[in-house]
Amino acid sequence: MASLQACIAVARAPPLSHSPCLALLARALRPIRCTLRPQVRFLSGDMAMDWSFNWTAQGVSFRRGEMRFRVSLKEEASVDAKDQRVGAKAIPKLMLVSDLDNTMVDHLDKSHTGLLRFNNLWAAEYAHNSLLVFSTGRSLEKYTQLRTQFPLLTPALCIFSVGTEICYGANMEPDQDWVNYLNEGWNQAVVLEEVKRLNLRLQDDSEIRPHKVSCQIDKKDATEIIDTLSKRLKDRGLNVKLIFSHGIDLDVLPKGAGKGEALAFLLQKMRREGSAPQETLVCGDSGNDIELFEVEGVNGVIVGGAMEELRQWYDINGKHSSRLHLAKERCASGIVEAIGELSLGPHLSPFDRMNSNGIQPAVKASEKGQLTPSGVAQREVVEFNTFFTKWMNGEVPNNPESFQRLTSVIASGSTMVYPWGVEQSLLQSVTSAQSKHGLTKDKKIRVWIDCIQEQELANGVLMVTWHSWQMSEGTERKGYFATAILREKEGTPNGVEWLRVHETPRKS
Repeated sequence: MASLQACIAVARAPPLSHSPCLALLARALRPIRCTLRPQVRFLSGDMAMDWSFNWTAQGVSFRRGEMRFRVSLKEEASVDAKDQRVGAKAIPKLMLVSDLDNTMVDHLDKSHTGLLRFNNLWAAEYAHNSLLVFSTGRSLEKYTQLRTQFPLLTPALCIFSVGTEICYGANMEPDQDWVNYLNEGWNQAVVLEEVKRLNLRLQDDSEIRPHKVSCQIDKKDATEIIDTLSKRLKDRGLNVKLIFSHGIDLDVLPKGAGKGEALAFLLQKMRREGSAPQETLVCGDSGNDIELFEVEGVNGVIVGGAMEELRQWYDINGKHSSRLHLAKERCASGIVEAIGELSLGPHLSPFDRMNSNGIQPAVKASEKGQLTPSGVAQREVVEFNTFFTKWMNGEVPNNPESFQRLTSVIASGSTMVYPWGVEQSLLQSVTSAQSKHGLTKDKKIRVWIDCIQEQELANGVLMVTWHSWQMSEGTERKGYFATAILREKEGTPNGVEWLRVHETPRKS
């Protein structure tokens, strides 16, 4: 079984190996994700890129497929890729553990405003040093369906089926230690037999999991049914847990299962590996999230619009806790609210910080968990894309001073490769959009950036990779992979300027 942090590293690595040029870069950033062995050609000779690589020449040239760029280096630099990935020594600043339905996802928000705002904040301020975890009552199948309907970010790992399944990576590899633990004292066949004897209505087949049996009951009968079923299962030698939520759902689990136990298991595992997060924030809206708030040492937010059973628990158990916040805002907006109220780090996204002159500075010096220098290029990518989208939507003033936010960070001689293969000057590409202010104002473009990662290639030279998604009213989402090379430059909003951008199309 791979270590927890190795699995998280796989989960966070974007699948870039479909393209030779991007696979080359992916190997530098995430070698465990790439099976190719491309060559990096230096001016002084050839050298295979492996776990580490070095530059000693004054100039470096990459030539692979369609990717060609040159950066000027002033001194010898070295990068060890294993130090750039999430590993046993990496300490996340924040681990955010969120329920999905009616917590991260607002089914009443058709424009996804709150979720996109959270995505914008996370990509700009947290993706470089924190972990996003989804803890949901949904099965993997139902979760996959939800991802096609809402602009969800890609998490480091998922806890499915009310804490009965922990899965890592793109292939959703199960945590076998957790499976073995839940097997003790559990017999699904017996549970199903007793549920059917009470004529309870089972949920969809996809929601009947190896360690979870789910049914639906009337709220008025809940107490009697729970007491009866619990006694019958105990009489048959099973030690189980029954969780009632949303006023209708009843889940039967092994006694040691649940969202809280799964999170406690993960935190204990991370502590053993020396990679426990500095802070943990749990987010929920219903009764099956109560266990998350009871995990020792975590911060919590009950989002606006939470279910009655969770609000009652809060009135009795959490009202006077300095670590628990009852949000006014709904769903993802409530999570953003809590980050600020609990002083866990930056809580203003680039979208929130935008004004007529661009985007205001991100972090006050007094904020806990403020952005480290390793995240400035990621933030620049998010801010640039945010401002560009607002320009096209006509949501910022149409004047040269405003547009300068985009042109002022483009280096002389920089280049851009479009998803359809055309290459041209990056400055020319950006400048061509100046006359298109408000082009999409009737059908607002909504953009989010996922799987964003940053790596220092050399002293003052940074590479950022990400997935960019966009959708507008009446159209299907479109996406592309992107790689950018930036370098440090004083006087720019984030202290960097753009050298090269390469985009490759992807399917939904």
